[in-house]
Amino acid sequence: MNALLSTSPLSSIDTVNAYLAAFSEHNIESALQYVSENAIWHIDGDPILKTVGIVQGKAAIRLWLQRFPEGFQPIDFKLEPLIDATPDVIAIGHFRHRVVSTNAIADGDFIIRFTTSNGQITRYQIFEDSHMLSKTHHSNNPQLSTLVNGVEYGWDDQGEGSTLVLLHGLFLDRTFWNPLLNSIDKQFRCVTFDMPGHGTSGWREGLNLNDIANDIALWIIENNINKVTLVGHSQGGIIALLIAAKYPQLLDKLVLVNTSARAESSSHMTLWRERQSLLLSLDKKNIKRVFEDMQKVKYASLWLQANPIYAMENINKQMKADATMFAHALDAAVIQREDICETLKEIKVNTIVLAGTEDIATPPAHGEEIARLLPNASYYAIEKAGHSIPLEMPEALVNVLTK
Repeated sequence: MNALLSTSPLSSIDTVNAYLAAFSEHNIESALQYVSENAIWHIDGDPILKTVGIVQGKAAIRLWLQRFPEGFQPIDFKLEPLIDATPDVIAIGHFRHRVVSTNAIADGDFIIRFTTSNGQITRYQIFEDSHMLSKTHHSNNPQLSTLVNGVEYGWDDQGEGSTLVLLHGLFLDRTFWNPLLNSIDKQFRCVTFDMPGHGTSGWREGLNLNDIANDIALWIIENNINKVTLVGHSQGGIIALLIAAKYPQLLDKLVLVNTSARAESSSHMTLWRERQSLLLSLDKKNIKRVFEDMQKVKYASLWLQANPIYAMENINKQMKADATMFAHALDAAVIQREDICETLKEIKVNTIVLAGTEDIATPPAHGEEIARLLPNASYYAIEKAGHSIPLEMPEALVNVLTK
C-alpha cells in the first residue's frame, strides 16, 4: 500500500528558513507563500527609512519587500543558526549595506523575532541600531560614535573589501587619512578613528596608550571584524604595536608610519612639558604658538611651504578644538609613553614600516630599529617625506597597501 503523503505544515524553523531563502533570492512571491494573510511587520526607527513602520496584511508586506532594495544595497550579510522557540523563531545576524539615498555605509547587528502558526509567519519584528541607521540616511558622511569603557570614540566607516583600521598621530584627527582614502576606498573597507582627545573622541581620567589599544581591540572584536590590516601613524603606530602584541589573532597585517617604539628622550621632556602647560593655560596666543611650533615638527619644510592654505586651515581647526583634551593626549602619547622595544620581538604578524627621510619627530633610525626588532618586517624610507607620509606622500602608503 502506498504511503500517504504528509500534509503537515512546516515547522517554525523550516518556515522561517524557507522565507529567508526566498528573500535572499529577491523572490518576493515565493517569500510571501510563508506569510499569513493578516501578518504584522513591525520595524521601529526613523521614518526616513523606507522599511520603518508597522504594517499588516500581505499587500502591505509585499510593498515592504519591494521597497527594501530601494533603500539598501547589501554588501555583506551573516546569519547565525536560527533559535527555535516555537511558535517563535529568533534570527541573529550582522548586516553591512550601502544606503541608496546617501551612499553611506550602514553596518550593525540585528535580531529578528518571527512568530509562526501552521507553517506561516504571523508576525515579524526586527531589533537593530536605529540610531545608526537614521544617521546613515541623513548624511553621506555620518558622524559615527560609541562609548568604549567610558570614552566616546568617533569614527568613519566607508568602502568595501578587506578592512583597514587607521589610527592617526598626535594633534590630528581622522581627516588626516583623506588623501589616502581618495585613492583606496574602492578596494578596502576603511575605518578611520579619531584618537581620544582628538576630533569627536573624548577622554577619561588615567587613560594611556595601553588603554587605548585595549579599547580599539575591543571595538574590533565587538564589531565582528576578522583579520584587519592595522595602519598606525606616530602615536597611532605605537597603539597598533600594542594591539599586535596583545591581540595577534585580530590582525592580517601591520603597517607602521612615522613611528617610534621608544620612550620620549629625556632631553626633549622639558620642551614637551612646556607645550603641555601652554595648552592648559587656555591662552589663545600660547595655544597657537604650540600648534605653529608643532607644524614645523610634523611636516617636511618644503611640503609645508608648498601648502600654506592647508597649514592655515589646520591651525584654525585646532584652535576651535578643546586644548585641554590635546594636553591630555600629549601626556599619554609623549610624557607618559613607555619603551616597548622588548615587546616587538613577540610580534609575529607581517609588518611594513615606513619612515620619512625628513622626519624630525621620529627620524628614520626609529623606523629602522622597529623593522630590525620585528621578526617579519619590511622597511621603506620615503625620500623627502617628513612626519606625515599619509598626507605628504599618500602614494607611498597606497603602494604598500595595494601590492
